[in-house]
Amino acid sequence: MKAEIISARFQKEETTMLEQIAKEEKTDKTKALRKIFALGAKQYSLEKAVREYQAGRAGTAKAAEIAGISLWEMMDELNKRNIANPLTQEDYKEGLKNMEKAWKK
Repeated sequence: MKAEIISARFQKEETTMLEQIAKEEKTDKTKALRKIFALGAKQYSLEKAVREYQAGRAGTAKAAEIAGISLWEMMDELNKRNIANPLTQEDYKEGLKNMEKAWKK
């Protein structure tokens, strides 16, 4: 994989934190920054998925795809955040009817 150089400015407190993390991880600042970025990017994707789900622009499966996690992990995350499933009991009944029709074909 080809690396690309990106220049960014950080506050002194941020560079001090980066140096501390690199020391704790026994690595260099570049690898530490990559690890921090990957963690942040994963969290960003999860937050985006939750927002899309809450706005009704994504169902549970699509939200899981956006977050890069399994459907079960997404359902667990929504449950942890006390975010209710917008589907009603009638929606579930309709879904069951549709599945029964599909299986009979």
